[in-house]
Amino acid sequence: MRNSLFYSGLLGLLLPCTSLAQNQPVPADTTRQHYTYQETMPVFPGGQEALFKLLTEGLQYPPKALRDGVQGKVYLTFVVQPTGDVADIKVKQGVRADLDEEALRIAQRLKTVRWQPGTQNQRPVSVVYTVPLTFSLTKSSVALASDSLDANPGPAIVLPSRLWTAAEKTVPTDKGVLYGNCVQRLGFSSGGLPQYVRVLNLTTGKFYRILVKPAMRSRSENGFCVALPPGRYALQWYEYSYGLEALRKPGQGPLTATRYVFELEPGQMHYVGKWDLSQPNAPRFLNEKAQLDAHFSAETKALYEAARTSLPQ
Repeated sequence: MRNSLFYSGLLGLLLPCTSLAQNQPVPADTTRQHYTYQETMPVFPGGQEALFKLLTEGLQYPPKALRDGVQGKVYLTFVVQPTGDVADIKVKQGVRADLDEEALRIAQRLKTVRWQPGTQNQRPVSVVYTVPLTFSLTKSSVALASDSLDANPGPAIVLPSRLWTAAEKTVPTDKGVLYGNCVQRLGFSSGGLPQYVRVLNLTTGKFYRILVKPAMRSRSENGFCVALPPGRYALQWYEYSYGLEALRKPGQGPLTATRYVFELEPGQMHYVGKWDLSQPNAPRFLNEKAQLDAHFSAETKALYEAARTSLPQ
Protein backbone atom coordinates (compact mmCIF):
# COMPACT_ATOMS: atom_id res chain seq x y z
CA MET A 1 0.00 0.00 0.00
CA ARG A 2 1.14 3.55 -0.64
CA ASN A 3 1.73 5.98 2.16
CA SER A 4 -0.46 8.65 0.66
CA LEU A 5 -3.54 8.53 -1.55
CA PHE A 6 -4.89 5.27 -2.91
CA TYR A 7 -6.57 4.99 -6.28
CA SER A 8 -7.84 1.70 -7.58
CA GLY A 9 -10.37 0.44 -10.03
CA LEU A 10 -10.71 -1.10 -13.43
CA LEU A 11 -12.55 -4.11 -12.00
CA GLY A 12 -15.64 -5.36 -13.73
CA LEU A 13 -14.86 -3.15 -16.69
CA LEU A 14 -17.86 -4.10 -18.79
CA LEU A 15 -21.38 -3.62 -17.45
CA PRO A 16 -24.47 -4.31 -19.59
CA CYS A 17 -26.15 -1.43 -21.36
CA THR A 18 -27.66 -2.99 -24.50
CA SER A 19 -28.09 -6.76 -24.80
CA LEU A 20 -27.64 -8.50 -28.16
CA ALA A 21 -28.59 -12.16 -28.69
CA GLN A 22 -26.05 -14.31 -30.57
CA ASN A 23 -28.35 -15.06 -33.47
CA GLN A 24 -29.55 -11.50 -34.02
CA PRO A 25 -28.38 -9.78 -37.24
CA VAL A 26 -25.98 -6.87 -36.95
CA PRO A 27 -27.53 -3.54 -38.07
CA ALA A 28 -26.08 -2.02 -41.21
CA ASP A 29 -24.96 1.11 -39.33
CA THR A 30 -22.83 -0.19 -36.46
CA THR A 31 -21.69 3.28 -35.44
CA ARG A 32 -25.07 4.23 -33.95
CA GLN A 33 -25.62 1.25 -31.64
CA HIS A 34 -23.43 0.21 -28.72
CA TYR A 35 -22.90 -3.45 -27.91
CA THR A 36 -22.05 -5.33 -24.75
CA TYR A 37 -22.00 -8.76 -26.41
CA GLN A 38 -19.42 -9.11 -29.13
CA GLU A 39 -17.10 -11.70 -30.59
CA THR A 40 -14.00 -9.75 -29.61
CA MET A 41 -13.64 -7.09 -26.93
CA PRO A 42 -11.85 -3.78 -27.52
CA VAL A 43 -8.20 -3.95 -26.51
CA PHE A 44 -6.31 -1.09 -24.88
CA PRO A 45 -2.69 -0.76 -26.13
CA GLY A 46 -0.53 -2.41 -23.48
CA GLY A 47 -3.46 -4.16 -21.80
CA GLN A 48 -5.27 -3.61 -18.52
CA GLU A 49 -2.13 -2.61 -16.64
CA ALA A 50 -1.46 0.21 -19.10
CA LEU A 51 -5.11 1.33 -18.86
CA PHE A 52 -4.90 1.38 -15.06
CA LYS A 53 -1.70 3.43 -15.22
CA LEU A 54 -3.27 5.95 -17.61
CA LEU A 55 -6.28 6.49 -15.32
CA THR A 56 -4.42 6.73 -12.02
CA GLU A 57 -1.13 8.56 -12.64
CA GLY A 58 -1.61 12.21 -11.75
CA LEU A 59 -5.05 11.67 -10.21
CA GLN A 60 -5.40 14.34 -7.51
CA TYR A 61 -7.49 13.99 -4.40
CA PRO A 62 -9.61 17.18 -4.20
CA PRO A 63 -8.46 19.15 -1.12
CA LYS A 64 -12.01 19.72 0.18
CA ALA A 65 -12.74 15.99 -0.05
CA LEU A 66 -9.55 15.37 1.91
CA ARG A 67 -10.61 17.76 4.65
CA ASP A 68 -14.11 16.24 4.74
CA GLY A 69 -12.76 12.69 4.78
CA VAL A 70 -14.87 11.70 1.76
CA GLN A 71 -14.06 8.43 -0.03
CA GLY A 72 -15.83 6.28 -2.60
CA LYS A 73 -16.01 4.96 -6.16
CA VAL A 74 -16.81 7.08 -9.18
CA TYR A 75 -18.18 4.93 -12.02
CA LEU A 76 -17.32 6.30 -15.46
CA THR A 77 -18.75 5.10 -18.76
CA PHE A 78 -17.35 5.68 -22.22
CA VAL A 79 -17.77 4.28 -25.71
CA VAL A 80 -14.98 2.63 -27.69
CA GLN A 81 -16.04 3.40 -31.26
CA PRO A 82 -15.50 1.21 -34.35
CA THR A 83 -12.52 3.42 -35.20
CA GLY A 84 -10.90 2.68 -31.82
CA ASP A 85 -11.48 6.24 -30.60
CA VAL A 86 -13.10 6.95 -27.21
CA ALA A 87 -16.16 9.17 -26.94
CA ASP A 88 -19.11 10.04 -24.69
CA ILE A 89 -17.25 9.95 -21.36
CA LYS A 90 -19.73 10.35 -18.50
CA VAL A 91 -20.18 9.77 -14.78
CA LYS A 92 -22.59 6.87 -14.46
CA GLN A 93 -22.59 6.87 -10.65
CA GLY A 94 -20.74 9.52 -8.68
CA VAL A 95 -19.77 10.31 -5.11
CA ARG A 96 -19.93 14.11 -5.02
CA ALA A 97 -19.11 16.97 -7.38
CA ASP A 98 -15.38 17.43 -6.68
CA LEU A 99 -14.53 13.70 -6.85
CA ASP A 100 -16.68 13.28 -9.96
CA GLU A 101 -15.01 16.25 -11.68
CA GLU A 102 -11.53 14.92 -10.93
CA ALA A 103 -12.46 11.48 -12.29
CA LEU A 104 -13.82 13.11 -15.47
CA ARG A 105 -10.68 15.24 -15.80
CA ILE A 106 -8.36 12.25 -15.69
CA ALA A 107 -10.65 10.22 -18.00
CA GLN A 108 -10.15 12.75 -20.81
CA ARG A 109 -6.78 11.07 -21.34
CA LEU A 110 -8.63 8.16 -22.90
CA LYS A 111 -9.28 10.34 -25.94
CA THR A 112 -5.54 10.45 -26.66
CA VAL A 113 -5.24 6.69 -27.21
CA ARG A 114 -6.68 4.59 -30.03
CA TRP A 115 -7.95 1.14 -29.03
CA GLN A 116 -8.22 -2.00 -31.09
CA PRO A 117 -12.01 -1.94 -31.55
CA GLY A 118 -14.40 -4.70 -30.57
CA THR A 119 -16.06 -6.72 -33.33
CA GLN A 120 -19.39 -8.43 -33.94
CA ASN A 121 -19.67 -10.84 -36.89
CA GLN A 122 -16.13 -9.74 -37.78
CA ARG A 123 -17.22 -6.11 -38.14
CA PRO A 124 -16.02 -3.27 -35.82
CA VAL A 125 -18.75 -2.07 -33.46
CA SER A 126 -19.14 0.47 -30.65
CA VAL A 127 -18.71 -0.98 -27.16
CA VAL A 128 -19.67 0.63 -23.84
CA TYR A 129 -17.16 0.36 -20.99
CA THR A 130 -17.78 1.12 -17.32
CA VAL A 131 -14.72 1.90 -15.21
CA PRO A 132 -14.76 2.39 -11.41
CA LEU A 133 -12.15 4.78 -9.99
CA THR A 134 -11.77 4.46 -6.21
CA PHE A 135 -10.80 7.44 -4.07
CA SER A 136 -9.44 6.21 -0.74
CA LEU A 137 -7.35 7.94 1.92
CA THR A 138 -5.50 7.38 5.19
CA LYS A 139 -4.57 9.67 8.08
CA SER A 140 -1.09 10.08 6.63
CA SER A 141 -2.49 11.20 3.27
CA VAL A 142 -4.59 13.91 4.94
CA ALA A 143 -1.59 15.15 6.88
CA LEU A 144 0.62 15.27 3.77
CA ALA A 145 -1.95 17.22 1.79
CA SER A 146 -2.57 19.81 4.48
CA ASP A 147 -1.10 23.21 5.15
CA SER A 148 -1.86 25.67 7.94
CA LEU A 149 -4.86 27.05 6.05
CA ASP A 150 -6.33 23.55 5.81
CA ALA A 151 -5.82 23.02 9.53
CA ASN A 152 -7.26 26.43 10.47
CA PRO A 153 -9.72 27.44 7.72
CA GLY A 154 -11.11 30.41 9.63
CA PRO A 155 -14.71 31.32 10.53
CA ALA A 156 -17.61 29.51 8.93
CA ILE A 157 -19.19 32.76 7.72
CA VAL A 158 -17.38 35.74 6.19
CA LEU A 159 -19.45 38.59 4.79
CA PRO A 160 -18.65 39.89 1.28
CA SER A 161 -16.25 42.83 1.08
CA ARG A 162 -17.62 46.21 0.02
CA LEU A 163 -17.44 46.87 -3.71
CA TRP A 164 -15.41 49.86 -4.90
CA THR A 165 -15.97 51.93 -8.05
CA ALA A 166 -13.99 54.65 -9.75
CA ALA A 167 -16.89 57.01 -9.01
CA GLU A 168 -15.26 57.35 -5.58
CA LYS A 169 -12.37 58.98 -7.53
CA THR A 170 -9.64 58.44 -4.91
CA VAL A 171 -8.22 55.28 -3.37
CA PRO A 172 -8.58 55.23 0.45
CA THR A 173 -5.23 55.87 2.14
CA ASP A 174 -5.71 52.99 4.58
CA LYS A 175 -6.64 50.40 1.94
CA GLY A 176 -5.56 49.01 -1.37
CA VAL A 177 -8.02 48.59 -4.24
CA LEU A 178 -7.86 45.42 -6.28
CA TYR A 179 -9.63 44.83 -9.57
CA GLY A 180 -9.73 42.18 -12.28
CA ASN A 181 -12.13 39.83 -13.96
CA CYS A 182 -13.15 36.24 -13.29
CA VAL A 183 -14.09 33.39 -15.62
CA GLN A 184 -16.69 31.55 -13.60
CA ARG A 185 -17.60 27.88 -13.30
CA LEU A 186 -20.84 26.56 -14.87
CA GLY A 187 -21.94 29.59 -16.90
CA PHE A 188 -25.66 29.35 -17.67
CA SER A 189 -25.86 26.35 -15.32
CA SER A 190 -24.91 28.54 -12.36
CA GLY A 191 -28.54 29.03 -11.39
CA GLY A 192 -28.07 32.79 -11.09
CA LEU A 193 -26.33 32.40 -7.72
CA PRO A 194 -23.43 34.67 -6.74
CA GLN A 195 -19.87 33.31 -6.62
CA TYR A 196 -17.00 34.32 -4.36
CA VAL A 197 -13.29 33.90 -3.74
CA ARG A 198 -12.25 33.82 -0.09
CA VAL A 199 -8.83 35.24 0.80
CA LEU A 200 -6.70 35.47 3.93
CA ASN A 201 -4.67 38.57 4.82
CA LEU A 202 -1.42 36.93 5.98
CA THR A 203 -0.34 40.20 7.59
CA THR A 204 -3.37 40.57 9.88
CA GLY A 205 -4.77 37.03 9.91
CA LYS A 206 -8.22 38.23 8.81
CA PHE A 207 -10.40 36.61 6.13
CA TYR A 208 -12.28 38.41 3.35
CA ARG A 209 -14.80 37.33 0.73
CA ILE A 210 -14.63 38.82 -2.78
CA LEU A 211 -17.69 38.75 -5.03
CA VAL A 212 -16.43 37.57 -8.44
CA LYS A 213 -19.82 36.85 -10.06
CA PRO A 214 -22.94 38.85 -9.15
CA ALA A 215 -26.31 37.19 -8.60
CA MET A 216 -28.43 36.62 -11.72
CA ARG A 217 -25.39 37.16 -13.96
CA SER A 218 -24.86 34.04 -16.05
CA ARG A 219 -22.27 35.27 -18.51
CA SER A 220 -19.00 33.39 -18.22
CA GLU A 221 -16.76 36.37 -17.42
CA ASN A 222 -17.43 39.15 -14.91
CA GLY A 223 -15.42 42.01 -13.42
CA PHE A 224 -14.74 42.65 -9.73
CA CYS A 225 -13.32 45.55 -7.74
CA VAL A 226 -12.99 45.85 -3.94
CA ALA A 227 -11.01 47.82 -1.36
CA LEU A 228 -9.21 45.77 1.30
CA PRO A 229 -6.68 46.49 4.07
CA PRO A 230 -3.09 46.35 2.79
CA GLY A 231 -0.97 43.26 3.23
CA ARG A 232 -0.05 39.95 1.67
CA TYR A 233 -3.05 37.85 0.67
CA ALA A 234 -3.44 34.11 0.09
CA LEU A 235 -6.34 32.73 -1.92
CA GLN A 236 -8.22 30.16 0.14
CA TRP A 237 -11.13 28.83 -1.88
CA TYR A 238 -13.60 29.41 -4.66
CA GLU A 239 -17.26 29.37 -3.66
CA TYR A 240 -19.24 28.62 -6.79
CA SER A 241 -22.87 27.74 -7.31
CA TYR A 242 -22.77 24.08 -6.38
CA GLY A 243 -19.52 23.62 -4.56
CA LEU A 244 -16.52 24.82 -2.60
CA GLU A 245 -13.07 24.34 -4.11
CA ALA A 246 -9.73 24.97 -2.46
CA LEU A 247 -7.40 27.15 -4.55
CA ARG A 248 -4.12 25.29 -4.19
CA LYS A 249 -0.92 24.71 -6.08
CA PRO A 250 0.15 21.09 -6.71
CA GLY A 251 2.27 19.63 -3.95
CA GLN A 252 2.50 20.04 -0.22
CA GLY A 253 4.30 22.05 2.43
CA PRO A 254 3.90 25.40 4.18
CA LEU A 255 1.08 27.76 3.25
CA THR A 256 3.24 30.06 1.13
CA ALA A 257 4.31 27.06 -0.98
CA THR A 258 0.80 25.69 -1.58
CA ARG A 259 -1.32 28.83 -2.01
CA TYR A 260 -1.55 31.60 -4.59
CA VAL A 261 -0.39 34.88 -3.01
CA PHE A 262 -0.56 38.57 -4.01
CA GLU A 263 0.30 41.92 -2.38
CA LEU A 264 -1.81 45.01 -1.71
CA GLU A 265 -0.30 48.37 -0.80
CA PRO A 266 -2.22 51.22 0.91
CA GLY A 267 -3.56 54.04 -1.23
CA GLN A 268 -2.79 52.12 -4.43
CA MET A 269 -4.79 50.51 -7.25
CA HIS A 270 -3.79 46.92 -8.08
CA TYR A 271 -4.65 44.84 -11.12
CA VAL A 272 -4.82 41.24 -9.87
CA GLY A 273 -5.44 39.58 -13.23
CA LYS A 274 -7.99 37.48 -15.00
CA TRP A 275 -8.89 34.66 -12.62
CA ASP A 276 -9.85 31.72 -14.81
CA LEU A 277 -11.66 29.34 -12.46
CA SER A 278 -13.60 27.52 -15.16
CA GLN A 279 -11.75 24.20 -14.80
CA PRO A 280 -11.83 22.09 -11.60
CA ASN A 281 -8.64 22.28 -9.52
CA ALA A 282 -6.79 24.14 -12.28
CA PRO A 283 -6.98 27.91 -11.60
CA ARG A 284 -5.16 30.23 -14.00
CA PHE A 285 -4.19 33.85 -13.39
CA LEU A 286 -3.65 35.75 -16.62
CA ASN A 287 -2.36 39.25 -17.30
CA GLU A 288 -4.90 40.91 -19.60
CA LYS A 289 -4.68 44.37 -18.07
CA ALA A 290 -4.49 46.25 -21.38
CA GLN A 291 -7.61 44.53 -22.73
CA LEU A 292 -9.60 45.20 -19.55
CA ASP A 293 -8.44 48.82 -19.15
CA ALA A 294 -9.55 49.57 -22.70
CA HIS A 295 -13.18 49.11 -21.65
CA PHE A 296 -13.12 51.80 -18.96
CA SER A 297 -14.54 55.25 -19.65
CA ALA A 298 -12.29 58.17 -20.47
CA GLU A 299 -13.04 59.68 -17.04
CA THR A 300 -11.75 56.69 -15.10
CA LYS A 301 -9.25 55.17 -17.51
CA ALA A 302 -6.23 57.01 -16.09
CA LEU A 303 -6.94 55.67 -12.60
CA TYR A 304 -6.93 52.06 -13.77
CA GLU A 305 -4.04 52.46 -16.18
CA ALA A 306 -1.87 53.66 -13.27
CA ALA A 307 -2.62 50.51 -11.28
CA ARG A 308 0.19 48.15 -10.30
CA THR A 309 0.05 44.56 -11.55
CA SER A 310 -0.11 42.06 -8.69
CA LEU A 311 -1.14 38.67 -10.04
CA PRO A 312 -1.50 35.76 -7.60
CA GLN A 313 1.69 33.69 -7.78
